[in-house]
Amino acid sequence: MNLQRLSDSNAMGTRLGRTLWIGVLALLGAACGEPPETVTLVVRNVTVIDPASRQVLDDQSVFVAGDRIRSVEPSGGRGRFVATDTIDGTGRFLIPGLIDSHAHTGQRIEFVDRTFALMVANGVTGIRQLGAHCRMPEPGELCLDGFRTLAAEIDAGRHTGPRLLRMGSGGVNGPITRPDDLPDSLSFFYPGTAEEGRTLAHYLKDQGVDLIKVYNTIPRDAYFALLEEAKSLGIEASGHIPVPISVVEAANAGQRTIEHARDLPVACSTYEPEYRAAMNAVVEGEEGARRPPAVERLTKTLEGFDVALCDEVLRTLIASDTYLVPTHGTREMDARAGEDAYRNDPRLKYIPADQREGWDDDLDNFARSSPELVALYRQFYDAGLRTTAMAHTAGVRVMVGTDANDTMIFPGFGMHDELRRLAEAGLAPMDILRAATTVPSEYLGRSSDLGGISAGKLADLVLLDADPLADVRSSTRINTVMMAGRVYDRAALDEMLRSTEVGR
Repeated sequence: MNLQRLSDSNAMGTRLGRTLWIGVLALLGAACGEPPETVTLVVRNVTVIDPASRQVLDDQSVFVAGDRIRSVEPSGGRGRFVATDTIDGTGRFLIPGLIDSHAHTGQRIEFVDRTFALMVANGVTGIRQLGAHCRMPEPGELCLDGFRTLAAEIDAGRHTGPRLLRMGSGGVNGPITRPDDLPDSLSFFYPGTAEEGRTLAHYLKDQGVDLIKVYNTIPRDAYFALLEEAKSLGIEASGHIPVPISVVEAANAGQRTIEHARDLPVACSTYEPEYRAAMNAVVEGEEGARRPPAVERLTKTLEGFDVALCDEVLRTLIASDTYLVPTHGTREMDARAGEDAYRNDPRLKYIPADQREGWDDDLDNFARSSPELVALYRQFYDAGLRTTAMAHTAGVRVMVGTDANDTMIFPGFGMHDELRRLAEAGLAPMDILRAATTVPSEYLGRSSDLGGISAGKLADLVLLDADPLADVRSSTRINTVMMAGRVYDRAALDEMLRSTEVGR
């Protein structure tokens, strides 16, 4: 599958009488004494939905020069620009390219390119890649240097894929998951002490990762030392909340994002102190310590839900500028793993056999749950939606992330699934679009060139055939994707999808 050739052969498929149009406008400009400026592309007569300003502008022309938006102005203006190519936006809606704030691409180029194709074909023009760094590199893996090279190729329009907007380490766990064959000199990869936590922060900073992805089993001392050292070095720490740590503690320690709709429902429950204490004993290897069984954990979490407590937690997240990336699809999988309709998703045709086998194992594990536990998983999924809605209403900044390539999270397609789940939670369509565009640009410190549609921003754009503000599910009605100076019309996008189809 040669994505570069595929996009080159299809990218500029939409052209409407450009020679005549250029000639007429040039003559008009000359007659007025001000020759028009030549730009690469114009999308004419389109409804612009700009989440950054919350504006909806009807009958606009969006002029693009290279990979940047040159101007957004009412159609039928005085001809300040001559466009080499034209896209007819009549009856269509233009939104910024979507940003997946929690994605995994894999590290072998054939898997990465498959993921990239599915993302671009679904209007995902930027991702936060969690897991670009290789702890122990193996032959054929891209690792961080490879992803840096690939990111430059994508930004320059020489490789098809979403922009790699932030690249993180692999998940940092504690000693209870440390492999037996790991050399003692590398024990800090699984920090169990404050010293190892600080050593790891320096190591990952020197490696050049954008963020340290903390994971589940880091002991308390190692976690707090890791975050303190990361802060002093100017490197972000984000990810899971380690099981011994409360959400409030993590936010106050400087963890920038909280991933997955797992921890906030626990933090909003009076059960959290009991749960964290039990898990701290497990992580510390205390004799007789046990992980609370799923039925016990979920029952106590749900029964202990406390709105006043939740409000207090949310105030902490706001004060600490902590972002929430709920990835509700991972919790939906827990609840629906045994459903035939869910497991026979037609989009499985895009998933390679070895990956699908891993998904089947995960699904089978959850499908063996008792009816009582399945019901609890469903209630916990609903609790995740509820707490995300509460967080958004309170002012916590929510970003759309999918956990792409996790079980039943289809790269690219999962973005639209997650938009639907946020609608299920009760967020308004404009706020959902902002969570997939504007809020990530703010988090990245790139509001000047991402997350909206205005002059000077990157022309990472998605043209839709239906209004996503009337029904957010219309985000799937993609007509054209534009990014990095390239245009992918519907035929090109369909070919991308066809090129990724695999046999069972």
